[in-house]
Amino acid sequence: MKDSWRLIKPLRARIRAGHPWIYDRALAPPKGLVPGTVVTVVDEDGPIATVFADPTSPIRARVLDLVVDRPIDARWVRARTEAAALRRARDPLLVGCTGVRLLHGEGDDCPGLVIDHYGDTAVVVFDGAAASAFWRPRLADVIAGLERGGVTIAHVWVRGERGQRAHGEAWRGDPPALIPIHEDEARFQVDVRAGQKTGFFLDQRDNRRTIRTHASGASVLNVFSYTGGFSLHAALGGATTVTSVDIAAPAIAALEANVVLTGLPPEGHETIATDAFEFFARSAKRGRRWDLVIVDPPSFAPSEKARPAALSAYRKLVVAALGVVEAGGRFALASCSSHVTETDLLEIVAGIGTPVRLRLAGGAGSDHPVLPAFPEGRYLKFLLFDVG
Repeated sequence: MKDSWRLIKPLRARIRAGHPWIYDRALAPPKGLVPGTVVTVVDEDGPIATVFADPTSPIRARVLDLVVDRPIDARWVRARTEAAALRRARDPLLVGCTGVRLLHGEGDDCPGLVIDHYGDTAVVVFDGAAASAFWRPRLADVIAGLERGGVTIAHVWVRGERGQRAHGEAWRGDPPALIPIHEDEARFQVDVRAGQKTGFFLDQRDNRRTIRTHASGASVLNVFSYTGGFSLHAALGGATTVTSVDIAAPAIAALEANVVLTGLPPEGHETIATDAFEFFARSAKRGRRWDLVIVDPPSFAPSEKARPAALSAYRKLVVAALGVVEAGGRFALASCSSHVTETDLLEIVAGIGTPVRLRLAGGAGSDHPVLPAFPEGRYLKFLLFDVG
């Protein structure tokens, strides 16, 4: 029988509508709960949901099931992960892609668990210590459910808790150092052991395709390029030249290798390992301009406390980027900061004074589903503007 945990704020309707997080201020102080413990959240009207506890986090509990008498057992785990795999199998937007997010945490009813799939290798990340404590002992059933849903998994690499890349371990097999994947005609080598996130930014897939459709005949600048996702798609879309900028020399080297792997002419691609703001300043001084400028920085706001500084940084970045866009050109801005909203970004761009028009707004790819009652899950914003 599960222990119970009392809700002290009137959130029954919100939770029952599908919001998967319960914050610390909404629950009675935890008494002896350890991270990952499965408990039932209750209020004066009775049970509300089964959750796992995270007693030291602001997100104090994550909802597992709204059917409170359903056992959280091997059958439950396998059913959840098999359903997620089957959703990917019938997604037409994933055809032609061998890099796919198989499990997107709360969006797939597997809170705190992310699994990305590159070729035949699954890469596992837990969102914090409580998620690790809950899911790690159940990993065999997680993988079994994915395989039952038709996924081929020869290797499993567990990166551990989010942000702890150095603590990875092989759970099944021994993944190669670099795994080749394709995304439409683009080819990438993915470093699942030491690369950013799980090795690649799968969430930007649909936005890369958007850039491809808008790059024909354009000179393109991709800042914070990492290993070249936007750059390769721009080149495949018919860009006349592509300039890629990233502060990390290893990322630039990987980008150059991906250009060759994709079969693109290296002479059409300029690569620069330097700080983004220094590059913008130098380019503006020299009068360099591009028809399409893409800016996809790392998260500037890892917490709500960092939000004011993040908004200031985004404004500085937008000013610098718009300063190198050709008249009549286009500007793409992305943000993965969950504490910075699309409205925030639009207000920043509008406040610069440069005439722009929003052409389209996008988010994460279709293998990153979001629950309707969980707006916090829409962390990725992608905005494409006409300039001038």
